[in-house]
Amino acid sequence: MYKKRILNVNSIITNLIRLTLILTLAYATTSNRTLVQTVAVIALIVTFIPSILKKTLNIEVPAGFDIIYLMFIYGLLTLGELKGFYSGLWWWNILMNFTASIALGFVGLSIIHVLYKKNRITANPVFASIVIFSFAISIATLWELFEFTLDSLINSGLQKNLIDTMQDLAVSVLGALLVSIAGFFQIKKKSNVLVSNFLTGVLERNLNFLSPKIKPKNPRLKVLELIKKGESVKIEFKSTLRTNLHTNQSDKKIEHSTLKTVTAFLNTSGGNLLIGVDDNKQILGLENDNFQNEDKLALHLTNLIKNHIGNQFLPFIKFQIIQIENKKILLVICKESKKRVFLKTPNAEEFFVRNGPASIKLEGNALIDYISHKFQN
Repeated sequence: MYKKRILNVNSIITNLIRLTLILTLAYATTSNRTLVQTVAVIALIVTFIPSILKKTLNIEVPAGFDIIYLMFIYGLLTLGELKGFYSGLWWWNILMNFTASIALGFVGLSIIHVLYKKNRITANPVFASIVIFSFAISIATLWELFEFTLDSLINSGLQKNLIDTMQDLAVSVLGALLVSIAGFFQIKKKSNVLVSNFLTGVLERNLNFLSPKIKPKNPRLKVLELIKKGESVKIEFKSTLRTNLHTNQSDKKIEHSTLKTVTAFLNTSGGNLLIGVDDNKQILGLENDNFQNEDKLALHLTNLIKNHIGNQFLPFIKFQIIQIENKKILLVICKESKKRVFLKTPNAEEFFVRNGPASIKLEGNALIDYISHKFQN
Protein backbone atom coordinates (compact mmCIF):
# COMPACT_ATOMS: atom_id res chain seq x y z
CA MET A 1 0.00 0.00 0.00
CA TYR A 2 2.81 2.42 0.95
CA LYS A 3 4.70 1.67 -2.27
CA LYS A 4 1.52 2.23 -4.27
CA ARG A 5 1.02 5.64 -2.62
CA ILE A 6 4.60 6.62 -3.43
CA LEU A 7 4.08 5.68 -7.06
CA ASN A 8 0.82 7.66 -7.21
CA VAL A 9 2.47 10.74 -5.71
CA ASN A 10 5.38 10.41 -8.12
CA SER A 11 2.95 10.12 -11.04
CA ILE A 12 1.18 13.31 -9.98
CA ILE A 13 4.44 15.23 -9.57
CA THR A 14 5.80 13.96 -12.89
CA ASN A 15 2.62 15.01 -14.69
CA LEU A 16 2.83 18.44 -13.04
CA ILE A 17 6.39 18.78 -14.27
CA ARG A 18 5.26 17.78 -17.75
CA LEU A 19 2.52 20.41 -17.61
CA THR A 20 5.06 23.02 -16.50
CA LEU A 21 7.34 22.07 -19.38
CA ILE A 22 4.46 22.33 -21.86
CA LEU A 23 3.62 25.80 -20.53
CA THR A 24 7.31 26.71 -20.73
CA LEU A 25 7.34 25.51 -24.33
CA ALA A 26 4.28 27.63 -25.12
CA TYR A 27 5.86 30.70 -23.51
CA ALA A 28 9.12 30.15 -25.38
CA THR A 29 7.27 29.78 -28.67
CA THR A 30 5.31 33.03 -28.26
CA SER A 31 8.37 34.97 -27.10
CA ASN A 32 10.69 33.42 -29.71
CA ARG A 33 13.06 31.93 -27.11
CA THR A 34 14.61 29.14 -29.20
CA LEU A 35 16.90 27.77 -26.49
CA VAL A 36 14.10 27.47 -23.95
CA GLN A 37 11.95 25.74 -26.58
CA THR A 38 14.71 23.19 -27.18
CA VAL A 39 15.34 22.55 -23.50
CA ALA A 40 11.62 22.18 -22.76
CA VAL A 41 11.21 19.61 -25.53
CA ILE A 42 14.29 17.64 -24.34
CA ALA A 43 13.15 17.74 -20.71
CA LEU A 44 9.66 16.61 -21.73
CA ILE A 45 11.15 13.63 -23.57
CA VAL A 46 13.30 12.83 -20.53
CA THR A 47 10.19 12.39 -18.34
CA PHE A 48 9.28 9.31 -20.39
CA ILE A 49 12.71 7.66 -20.04
CA PRO A 50 11.88 5.62 -16.87
CA SER A 51 8.89 3.90 -18.50
CA ILE A 52 10.87 3.32 -21.70
CA LEU A 53 13.74 1.73 -19.75
CA LYS A 54 11.29 -0.47 -17.88
CA LYS A 55 9.56 -1.73 -21.03
CA THR A 56 12.61 -2.16 -23.27
CA LEU A 57 15.48 -3.12 -20.92
CA ASN A 58 13.54 -4.11 -17.78
CA ILE A 59 15.49 -1.51 -15.76
CA GLU A 60 13.77 -0.27 -12.62
CA VAL A 61 14.10 3.49 -12.04
CA PRO A 62 12.80 4.39 -8.54
CA ALA A 63 10.11 6.97 -7.96
CA GLY A 64 11.62 10.41 -7.72
CA PHE A 65 14.62 9.86 -9.97
CA ASP A 66 13.02 11.61 -12.93
CA ILE A 67 12.25 14.59 -10.68
CA ILE A 68 15.92 14.88 -9.70
CA TYR A 69 17.30 15.06 -13.22
CA LEU A 70 14.48 17.33 -14.38
CA MET A 71 15.26 19.78 -11.60
CA PHE A 72 18.90 19.70 -12.66
CA ILE A 73 17.98 20.52 -16.26
CA TYR A 74 15.82 23.35 -14.93
CA GLY A 75 18.70 24.76 -12.86
CA LEU A 76 21.32 24.28 -15.54
CA LEU A 77 19.52 25.73 -18.54
CA THR A 78 15.97 26.95 -18.11
CA LEU A 79 16.63 28.93 -14.95
CA GLY A 80 19.74 30.44 -16.45
CA GLU A 81 17.96 31.46 -19.65
CA LEU A 82 14.64 32.68 -18.20
CA LYS A 83 15.98 34.45 -15.12
CA GLY A 84 19.22 35.70 -16.64
CA PHE A 85 21.43 34.04 -14.02
CA TYR A 86 24.27 33.46 -16.51
CA SER A 87 24.49 37.14 -17.41
CA GLY A 88 23.64 38.52 -13.95
CA LEU A 89 25.83 36.23 -11.87
CA TRP A 90 29.28 35.54 -13.28
CA TRP A 91 29.81 32.57 -10.95
CA TRP A 92 26.54 30.75 -11.75
CA ASN A 93 27.89 28.87 -14.76
CA ILE A 94 31.04 27.88 -12.84
CA LEU A 95 28.97 26.69 -9.89
CA MET A 96 26.63 24.61 -12.05
CA ASN A 97 29.50 22.95 -13.93
CA PHE A 98 31.39 22.23 -10.71
CA THR A 99 28.24 20.81 -9.08
CA ALA A 100 27.52 18.70 -12.16
CA SER A 101 31.05 17.24 -12.20
CA ILE A 102 30.83 16.40 -8.48
CA ALA A 103 27.44 14.74 -9.03
CA LEU A 104 28.76 12.75 -12.02
CA GLY A 105 31.78 11.70 -9.96
CA PHE A 106 29.50 10.38 -7.22
CA VAL A 107 27.49 8.49 -9.84
CA GLY A 108 30.71 6.85 -11.07
CA LEU A 109 31.81 6.12 -7.50
CA SER A 110 28.44 4.54 -6.69
CA ILE A 111 28.68 2.32 -9.78
CA ILE A 112 32.20 1.16 -8.86
CA HIS A 113 31.12 0.59 -5.23
CA VAL A 114 28.22 -1.65 -6.28
CA LEU A 115 30.40 -3.61 -8.73
CA TYR A 116 32.96 -4.23 -5.97
CA LYS A 117 30.28 -5.10 -3.43
CA LYS A 118 28.53 -7.57 -5.73
CA ASN A 119 31.76 -9.20 -6.91
CA ARG A 120 31.45 -7.94 -10.47
CA ILE A 121 34.98 -6.42 -10.61
CA THR A 122 38.26 -6.86 -8.71
CA ALA A 123 40.15 -3.82 -10.01
CA ASN A 124 42.94 -2.02 -8.15
CA PRO A 125 41.67 1.11 -6.28
CA VAL A 126 43.98 3.31 -8.39
CA PHE A 127 42.43 2.02 -11.60
CA ALA A 128 38.93 2.33 -10.11
CA SER A 129 39.54 6.01 -9.24
CA ILE A 130 40.75 6.62 -12.82
CA VAL A 131 37.50 5.09 -14.10
CA ILE A 132 35.49 7.39 -11.81
CA PHE A 133 37.40 10.43 -13.11
CA SER A 134 37.05 9.33 -16.74
CA PHE A 135 33.33 8.71 -16.34
CA ALA A 136 32.67 12.22 -15.00
CA ILE A 137 34.87 13.94 -17.60
CA SER A 138 33.37 11.92 -20.46
CA ILE A 139 29.82 13.00 -19.59
CA ALA A 140 30.95 16.61 -19.05
CA THR A 141 32.64 16.58 -22.47
CA LEU A 142 29.52 15.16 -24.10
CA TRP A 143 27.57 18.00 -22.54
CA GLU A 144 29.92 20.56 -24.08
CA LEU A 145 29.41 18.83 -27.45
CA PHE A 146 25.66 19.05 -26.87
CA GLU A 147 25.95 22.81 -26.24
CA PHE A 148 28.10 23.19 -29.35
CA THR A 149 25.49 21.30 -31.40
CA LEU A 150 22.70 23.56 -30.12
CA ASP A 151 24.79 26.64 -30.92
CA SER A 152 25.37 25.34 -34.44
CA LEU A 153 21.72 24.45 -35.07
CA ILE A 154 19.77 27.24 -33.39
CA ASN A 155 22.43 29.81 -32.47
CA SER A 156 21.57 29.39 -28.76
CA GLY A 157 24.65 31.18 -27.47
CA LEU A 158 25.41 28.57 -24.79
CA GLN A 159 29.10 28.61 -25.62
CA LYS A 160 30.25 32.21 -25.77
CA ASN A 161 33.78 31.45 -26.96
CA LEU A 162 36.65 28.99 -26.69
CA ILE A 163 37.76 30.40 -23.32
CA ASP A 164 34.25 29.84 -21.92
CA THR A 165 34.28 26.23 -23.10
CA MET A 166 37.76 25.57 -21.69
CA GLN A 167 36.72 27.14 -18.40
CA ASP A 168 33.75 24.79 -18.18
CA LEU A 169 35.97 21.77 -18.88
CA ALA A 170 38.61 22.93 -16.37
CA VAL A 171 35.98 23.27 -13.64
CA SER A 172 34.64 19.81 -14.54
CA VAL A 173 38.14 18.34 -14.34
CA LEU A 174 38.60 19.85 -10.86
CA GLY A 175 35.29 18.43 -9.57
CA ALA A 176 35.92 14.99 -11.08
CA LEU A 177 39.46 14.94 -9.70
CA LEU A 178 38.31 15.70 -6.16
CA VAL A 179 35.72 12.90 -6.23
CA SER A 180 38.14 10.39 -7.80
CA ILE A 181 40.75 11.08 -5.10
CA ALA A 182 38.14 10.71 -2.37
CA GLY A 183 36.91 7.58 -4.14
CA PHE A 184 40.39 6.04 -4.11
CA PHE A 185 40.61 6.26 -0.30
CA GLN A 186 37.04 5.05 0.13
CA ILE A 187 37.55 2.00 -2.10
CA LYS A 188 40.87 1.24 -0.41
CA LYS A 189 39.23 1.35 3.03
CA LYS A 190 36.13 -0.46 1.72
CA SER A 191 33.93 2.31 3.07
CA ASN A 192 30.61 3.56 1.72
CA VAL A 193 30.54 7.06 3.26
CA LEU A 194 30.48 8.90 -0.06
CA VAL A 195 28.23 6.45 -1.88
CA SER A 196 24.69 7.52 -2.76
CA ASN A 197 22.23 5.13 -1.09
CA PHE A 198 19.66 6.16 -3.67
CA LEU A 199 21.89 5.29 -6.64
CA THR A 200 23.14 2.14 -4.92
CA GLY A 201 19.56 0.91 -4.62
CA VAL A 202 18.93 1.63 -8.31
CA LEU A 203 22.12 -0.12 -9.42
CA GLU A 204 21.67 -3.17 -7.20
CA ARG A 205 18.21 -3.72 -8.72
CA ASN A 206 19.73 -3.62 -12.21
CA LEU A 207 23.05 -5.42 -11.77
CA ASN A 208 22.75 -7.51 -14.92
CA PHE A 209 22.62 -4.33 -16.99
CA LEU A 210 25.92 -3.15 -15.49
CA SER A 211 27.98 -6.31 -15.68
CA PRO A 212 27.65 -10.11 -15.65
CA LYS A 213 28.70 -11.79 -12.46
CA ILE A 214 32.31 -12.93 -12.37
CA LYS A 215 32.42 -16.69 -12.67
CA PRO A 216 34.36 -18.17 -9.76
CA LYS A 217 37.70 -19.61 -10.75
CA ASN A 218 38.06 -23.38 -10.65
CA PRO A 219 39.38 -24.08 -7.10
CA ARG A 220 41.91 -26.60 -8.36
CA LEU A 221 43.35 -24.15 -10.88
CA LYS A 222 43.39 -21.43 -8.24
CA VAL A 223 45.41 -23.60 -5.86
CA LEU A 224 47.88 -24.57 -8.58
CA GLU A 225 48.35 -20.88 -9.44
CA LEU A 226 48.96 -20.03 -5.77
CA ILE A 227 51.53 -22.82 -5.44
CA LYS A 228 53.27 -21.65 -8.60
CA LYS A 229 53.49 -18.06 -7.30
CA GLY A 230 55.03 -19.16 -4.02
CA GLU A 231 54.82 -17.58 -0.59
CA SER A 232 54.25 -13.83 -0.42
CA VAL A 233 52.45 -11.22 1.65
CA LYS A 234 49.15 -12.85 0.61
CA ILE A 235 50.17 -16.50 0.24
CA GLU A 236 51.44 -18.91 2.93
CA PHE A 237 52.16 -22.66 2.89
CA LYS A 238 51.87 -25.04 5.85
CA SER A 239 52.83 -28.69 5.72
CA THR A 240 50.19 -29.73 8.28
CA LEU A 241 47.43 -28.29 10.42
CA ARG A 242 48.37 -29.94 13.74
CA THR A 243 51.04 -32.63 13.23
CA ASN A 244 54.74 -32.19 13.87
CA LEU A 245 56.38 -34.12 11.01
CA HIS A 246 59.50 -34.77 13.09
CA THR A 247 57.64 -36.48 15.95
CA ASN A 248 54.51 -37.55 14.04
CA GLN A 249 52.46 -36.27 16.99
CA SER A 250 49.89 -33.51 17.35
CA ASP A 251 51.61 -30.30 18.37
CA LYS A 252 50.00 -27.12 19.73
CA LYS A 253 52.88 -25.11 18.26
CA ILE A 254 51.90 -26.23 14.75
CA GLU A 255 48.29 -25.16 15.37
CA HIS A 256 49.56 -21.85 16.76
CA SER A 257 51.59 -21.30 13.59
CA THR A 258 48.47 -21.78 11.46
CA LEU A 259 46.39 -19.44 13.60
CA LYS A 260 49.19 -16.88 13.60
CA THR A 261 49.07 -16.75 9.79
CA VAL A 262 45.28 -16.44 9.74
CA THR A 263 45.42 -13.60 12.28
CA ALA A 264 48.14 -11.82 10.28
CA PHE A 265 46.07 -12.03 7.09
CA LEU A 266 43.02 -10.61 8.87
CA ASN A 267 45.06 -7.72 10.30
CA THR A 268 46.76 -6.83 7.02
CA SER A 269 45.09 -7.19 3.64
CA GLY A 270 43.78 -10.75 3.58
CA GLY A 271 45.41 -13.77 1.99
CA ASN A 272 45.40 -17.47 1.15
CA LEU A 273 46.74 -20.20 3.40
CA LEU A 274 47.45 -23.61 1.85
CA ILE A 275 47.72 -26.47 4.33
CA GLY A 276 49.29 -29.63 2.92
CA VAL A 277 52.02 -27.84 0.95
CA ASP A 278 55.59 -27.37 2.20
CA ASP A 279 57.87 -24.35 1.76
CA ASN A 280 59.40 -25.94 -1.37
CA LYS A 281 55.97 -26.03 -3.09
CA GLN A 282 55.79 -29.81 -2.69
CA ILE A 283 52.25 -31.12 -2.22
CA LEU A 284 52.19 -33.30 0.91
CA GLY A 285 48.42 -33.58 1.38
CA LEU A 286 46.43 -33.71 4.62
CA GLU A 287 47.00 -37.37 5.43
CA ASN A 288 49.69 -36.56 8.01
CA ASP A 289 47.09 -34.87 10.25
CA ASN A 290 45.22 -38.19 10.62
CA PHE A 291 41.67 -36.85 10.71
CA GLN A 292 38.92 -39.47 10.38
CA ASN A 293 37.26 -37.51 7.59
CA GLU A 294 37.00 -34.05 6.04
CA ASP A 295 34.18 -33.00 8.35
CA LYS A 296 36.34 -33.70 11.42
CA LEU A 297 39.14 -31.59 9.98
CA ALA A 298 36.76 -28.68 9.19
CA LEU A 299 35.23 -28.88 12.67
CA HIS A 300 38.68 -28.90 14.29
CA LEU A 301 39.78 -25.78 12.39
CA THR A 302 36.47 -24.02 13.14
CA ASN A 303 36.89 -24.72 16.86
CA LEU A 304 40.47 -23.45 16.79
CA ILE A 305 39.30 -20.18 15.21
CA LYS A 306 36.41 -19.83 17.69
CA ASN A 307 38.58 -20.48 20.75
CA HIS A 308 41.69 -18.53 19.77
CA ILE A 309 40.54 -15.78 17.38
CA GLY A 310 36.82 -15.33 17.99
CA ASN A 311 33.39 -16.23 16.59
CA GLN A 312 32.92 -12.72 15.18
CA PHE A 313 35.73 -13.28 12.68
CA LEU A 314 34.43 -16.54 11.21
CA PRO A 315 32.62 -14.71 8.35
CA PHE A 316 36.02 -13.39 7.23
CA ILE A 317 37.48 -16.91 6.94
CA LYS A 318 36.40 -19.46 4.34
CA PHE A 319 38.02 -22.83 3.74
CA GLN A 320 37.60 -25.82 1.47
CA ILE A 321 39.39 -29.08 0.75
CA ILE A 322 40.67 -29.50 -2.82
CA GLN A 323 42.11 -32.64 -4.37
CA ILE A 324 45.27 -32.34 -6.49
CA GLU A 325 47.47 -35.19 -7.71
CA ASN A 326 45.56 -37.73 -5.58
CA LYS A 327 46.24 -35.63 -2.49
CA LYS A 328 44.03 -33.23 -0.61
CA ILE A 329 44.92 -29.64 0.26
CA LEU A 330 43.09 -27.31 2.64
CA LEU A 331 42.65 -23.82 1.17
CA VAL A 332 41.93 -21.17 3.81
CA ILE A 333 40.83 -17.81 2.35
CA CYS A 334 41.04 -14.85 4.73
CA LYS A 335 39.51 -11.44 4.07
CA GLU A 336 40.88 -8.23 5.53
CA SER A 337 39.20 -7.36 8.84
CA LYS A 338 38.05 -3.82 9.63
CA LYS A 339 38.62 -4.53 13.34
CA ARG A 340 41.88 -5.47 15.01
CA VAL A 341 42.32 -9.19 15.61
CA PHE A 342 44.27 -10.73 18.49
CA LEU A 343 45.36 -14.34 18.79
CA LYS A 344 44.44 -15.64 22.24
CA THR A 345 46.93 -17.91 23.98
CA PRO A 346 46.79 -19.33 27.53
CA ASN A 347 49.08 -16.56 28.79
CA ALA A 348 48.41 -13.53 26.58
CA GLU A 349 46.84 -12.03 23.47
CA GLU A 350 49.17 -11.64 20.49
CA PHE A 351 48.91 -9.36 17.48
CA PHE A 352 50.35 -10.40 14.10
CA VAL A 353 50.65 -8.74 10.69
CA ARG A 354 52.10 -9.79 7.35
CA ASN A 355 55.50 -8.51 6.32
CA GLY A 356 56.41 -10.03 2.98
CA PRO A 357 56.07 -13.83 3.21
CA ALA A 358 56.25 -13.81 7.02
CA SER A 359 53.83 -13.21 9.88
CA ILE A 360 55.42 -10.97 12.49
CA LYS A 361 54.35 -10.13 16.02
CA LEU A 362 53.86 -6.48 16.97
CA GLU A 363 54.29 -5.24 20.52
CA GLY A 364 54.66 -1.99 22.41
CA ASN A 365 54.78 1.25 20.43
CA ALA A 366 54.84 -0.61 17.11
CA LEU A 367 51.52 -2.25 18.00
CA ILE A 368 49.97 1.05 19.14
CA ASP A 369 51.12 2.89 16.02
CA TYR A 370 49.87 0.17 13.67
CA ILE A 371 46.42 -0.04 15.27
CA SER A 372 46.11 3.76 15.37
CA HIS A 373 46.98 4.01 11.69
CA LYS A 374 45.05 0.98 10.42
CA PHE A 375 41.90 0.77 12.51
CA GLN A 376 41.19 4.21 13.99
CA ASN A 377 39.06 6.60 11.89
